[in-house]
Amino acid sequence: MNEHSPLASPTDLPLDFEVFFQREQKALLAVAASRLRDRRDAEEATLEAGRRMYVKWERILAHVNPKAMTYTILHGVISDFYRREIRNSRVQPYADPPDTAYLQELRSCEPLDLALDALEATAPLQANSVRLRHLAGLSYEQIAERLHTTPGAAKVSTSIGLQRLKEIMTNGSCGTGEDA
Repeated sequence: MNEHSPLASPTDLPLDFEVFFQREQKALLAVAASRLRDRRDAEEATLEAGRRMYVKWERILAHVNPKAMTYTILHGVISDFYRREIRNSRVQPYADPPDTAYLQELRSCEPLDLALDALEATAPLQANSVRLRHLAGLSYEQIAERLHTTPGAAKVSTSIGLQRLKEIMTNGSCGTGEDA
Protein backbone atom coordinates (compact mmCIF):
# COMPACT_ATOMS: atom_id res chain seq x y z
CA MET A 1 0.00 0.00 0.00
CA ASN A 2 1.36 3.39 -0.94
CA GLU A 3 1.68 5.74 2.00
CA HIS A 4 0.28 8.62 -0.07
CA SER A 5 -2.72 6.71 -1.37
CA PRO A 6 -5.57 5.42 0.83
CA LEU A 7 -6.39 2.77 -1.80
CA ALA A 8 -4.52 -0.48 -2.10
CA SER A 9 -2.66 -1.15 -5.32
CA PRO A 10 -4.22 -3.84 -7.53
CA THR A 11 -1.49 -6.31 -6.56
CA ASP A 12 -2.44 -5.95 -2.86
CA LEU A 13 -6.10 -6.79 -3.46
CA PRO A 14 -7.22 -10.32 -2.75
CA LEU A 15 -7.99 -12.11 -6.00
CA ASP A 16 -11.64 -12.73 -5.12
CA PHE A 17 -12.26 -9.03 -4.38
CA GLU A 18 -10.52 -7.90 -7.54
CA VAL A 19 -12.54 -10.29 -9.69
CA PHE A 20 -15.75 -9.30 -7.92
CA PHE A 21 -15.14 -5.57 -8.31
CA GLN A 22 -14.13 -5.82 -11.97
CA ARG A 23 -17.27 -7.84 -12.69
CA GLU A 24 -19.61 -5.49 -10.78
CA GLN A 25 -17.96 -2.14 -11.49
CA LYS A 26 -20.02 -1.40 -14.60
CA ALA A 27 -23.34 -2.03 -12.83
CA LEU A 28 -22.23 -0.07 -9.75
CA LEU A 29 -21.20 2.82 -12.00
CA ALA A 30 -24.55 2.74 -13.79
CA VAL A 31 -26.44 2.96 -10.49
CA ALA A 32 -24.20 5.78 -9.25
CA ALA A 33 -24.58 7.65 -12.55
CA SER A 34 -28.36 7.34 -12.39
CA ARG A 35 -28.33 8.99 -8.97
CA LEU A 36 -25.55 11.55 -9.39
CA ARG A 37 -25.95 12.41 -13.14
CA ASP A 38 -22.30 13.47 -13.48
CA ARG A 39 -19.93 10.82 -14.79
CA ARG A 40 -16.97 12.06 -12.75
CA ASP A 41 -18.99 12.12 -9.53
CA ALA A 42 -20.35 8.65 -10.29
CA GLU A 43 -16.85 7.30 -10.90
CA GLU A 44 -15.64 8.87 -7.66
CA ALA A 45 -18.57 7.37 -5.73
CA THR A 46 -18.00 3.95 -7.29
CA LEU A 47 -14.32 3.98 -6.38
CA GLU A 48 -15.09 5.12 -2.84
CA ALA A 49 -17.65 2.32 -2.55
CA GLY A 50 -15.01 -0.10 -3.82
CA ARG A 51 -12.59 1.10 -1.16
CA ARG A 52 -15.20 0.62 1.56
CA MET A 53 -16.06 -2.81 0.17
CA TYR A 54 -12.40 -3.79 0.26
CA VAL A 55 -12.14 -2.77 3.91
CA LYS A 56 -15.28 -4.76 4.75
CA TRP A 57 -14.60 -7.64 2.33
CA GLU A 58 -14.60 -10.37 5.00
CA ARG A 59 -17.92 -9.10 6.40
CA ILE A 60 -19.38 -8.94 2.90
CA LEU A 61 -18.38 -12.53 2.20
CA ALA A 62 -19.94 -13.64 5.49
CA HIS A 63 -23.20 -11.83 4.75
CA VAL A 64 -26.27 -13.80 3.66
CA ASN A 65 -26.48 -11.78 0.43
CA PRO A 66 -23.08 -10.23 -0.38
CA LYS A 67 -24.29 -8.31 -3.44
CA ALA A 68 -27.10 -6.69 -1.48
CA MET A 69 -24.55 -5.53 1.07
CA THR A 70 -22.34 -4.06 -1.66
CA TYR A 71 -25.27 -2.08 -3.07
CA THR A 72 -26.14 -0.90 0.42
CA ILE A 73 -22.57 0.36 0.72
CA LEU A 74 -22.89 2.13 -2.66
CA HIS A 75 -26.15 3.82 -1.61
CA GLY A 76 -24.42 4.96 1.59
CA VAL A 77 -21.55 6.44 -0.43
CA ILE A 78 -24.01 8.30 -2.67
CA SER A 79 -25.79 9.72 0.39
CA ASP A 80 -22.43 10.71 1.88
CA PHE A 81 -21.56 12.39 -1.42
CA TYR A 82 -24.64 14.61 -1.20
CA ARG A 83 -23.94 15.40 2.46
CA ARG A 84 -20.33 16.30 1.64
CA GLU A 85 -21.50 18.55 -1.20
CA ILE A 86 -23.81 20.39 1.19
CA ARG A 87 -21.00 20.85 3.73
CA ASN A 88 -18.61 22.01 1.01
CA SER A 89 -21.17 24.47 -0.32
CA ARG A 90 -21.10 26.23 3.05
CA VAL A 91 -17.32 26.48 2.91
CA GLN A 92 -17.14 27.56 -0.74
CA PRO A 93 -20.33 29.49 -1.52
CA TYR A 94 -19.26 30.51 -5.04
CA ALA A 95 -18.46 27.64 -7.34
CA ASP A 96 -17.57 27.89 -10.98
CA PRO A 97 -20.80 27.70 -12.96
CA PRO A 98 -21.07 24.70 -15.30
CA ASP A 99 -20.99 25.43 -18.99
CA THR A 100 -24.30 25.74 -20.76
CA ALA A 101 -23.79 22.65 -22.93
CA TYR A 102 -23.72 20.50 -19.80
CA LEU A 103 -26.89 22.12 -18.47
CA GLN A 104 -28.66 21.65 -21.81
CA GLU A 105 -27.69 17.97 -21.81
CA LEU A 106 -29.09 17.42 -18.30
CA ARG A 107 -32.32 19.36 -18.89
CA SER A 108 -34.00 16.31 -20.42
CA CYS A 109 -33.17 14.28 -17.30
CA GLU A 110 -34.71 16.68 -14.79
CA PRO A 111 -38.35 15.48 -14.98
CA LEU A 112 -37.23 11.87 -14.64
CA ASP A 113 -34.92 12.72 -11.74
CA LEU A 114 -37.66 14.61 -9.94
CA ALA A 115 -40.15 11.80 -10.51
CA LEU A 116 -37.68 9.16 -9.30
CA ASP A 117 -36.95 11.25 -6.20
CA ALA A 118 -40.69 11.56 -5.51
CA LEU A 119 -41.11 7.82 -5.97
CA GLU A 120 -38.13 7.06 -3.74
CA ALA A 121 -39.57 9.20 -0.97
CA THR A 122 -42.65 6.98 -0.80
CA ALA A 123 -41.45 3.64 -2.22
CA PRO A 124 -37.66 3.21 -2.20
CA LEU A 125 -37.76 -0.45 -3.30
CA GLN A 126 -39.81 0.44 -6.37
CA ALA A 127 -37.53 3.37 -7.25
CA ASN A 128 -34.39 1.26 -6.87
CA SER A 129 -35.94 -1.57 -8.90
CA VAL A 130 -36.77 0.82 -11.75
CA ARG A 131 -33.26 2.32 -11.63
CA LEU A 132 -31.58 -1.08 -11.70
CA ARG A 133 -33.81 -2.47 -14.45
CA HIS A 134 -34.09 0.48 -16.82
CA LEU A 135 -31.07 2.65 -16.07
CA ALA A 136 -28.51 -0.04 -15.20
CA GLY A 137 -30.01 -2.71 -17.50
CA LEU A 138 -29.98 -5.56 -14.97
CA SER A 139 -32.17 -8.67 -15.11
CA TYR A 140 -34.82 -9.35 -12.48
CA GLU A 141 -32.62 -12.05 -10.94
CA GLN A 142 -29.74 -9.57 -10.63
CA ILE A 143 -32.07 -6.93 -9.17
CA ALA A 144 -33.41 -9.43 -6.63
CA GLU A 145 -29.89 -10.36 -5.60
CA ARG A 146 -28.85 -6.73 -5.13
CA LEU A 147 -32.00 -5.64 -3.28
CA HIS A 148 -32.19 -8.82 -1.19
CA THR A 149 -35.58 -9.94 -2.47
CA THR A 150 -36.98 -12.54 -4.87
CA PRO A 151 -37.05 -12.23 -8.68
CA GLY A 152 -40.85 -12.18 -8.62
CA ALA A 153 -40.89 -9.37 -6.08
CA ALA A 154 -38.33 -7.47 -8.14
CA LYS A 155 -40.52 -7.84 -11.24
CA VAL A 156 -43.62 -6.67 -9.36
CA SER A 157 -41.86 -3.72 -7.70
CA THR A 158 -40.41 -2.68 -11.08
CA SER A 159 -43.81 -2.88 -12.75
CA ILE A 160 -45.61 -0.98 -10.00
CA GLY A 161 -42.74 1.51 -9.84
CA LEU A 162 -43.05 2.20 -13.56
CA GLN A 163 -46.81 2.72 -13.22
CA ARG A 164 -46.35 5.11 -10.30
CA LEU A 165 -43.53 6.89 -12.12
CA LYS A 166 -45.80 7.37 -15.14
CA GLU A 167 -48.55 8.77 -12.87
CA ILE A 168 -46.12 11.16 -11.22
CA MET A 169 -44.77 12.39 -14.54
CA THR A 170 -48.16 12.72 -16.30
CA ASN A 171 -49.78 14.51 -13.37
CA GLY A 172 -46.90 16.97 -13.34
CA SER A 173 -46.83 16.87 -9.57
CA CYS A 174 -43.06 16.53 -9.29
CA GLY A 175 -40.94 19.61 -8.91
CA THR A 176 -43.73 22.18 -9.11
CA GLY A 177 -43.45 23.16 -5.47
CA GLU A 178 -47.18 22.75 -4.96
CA ASP A 179 -48.72 20.22 -2.62
CA ALA A 180 -51.48 18.04 -4.00
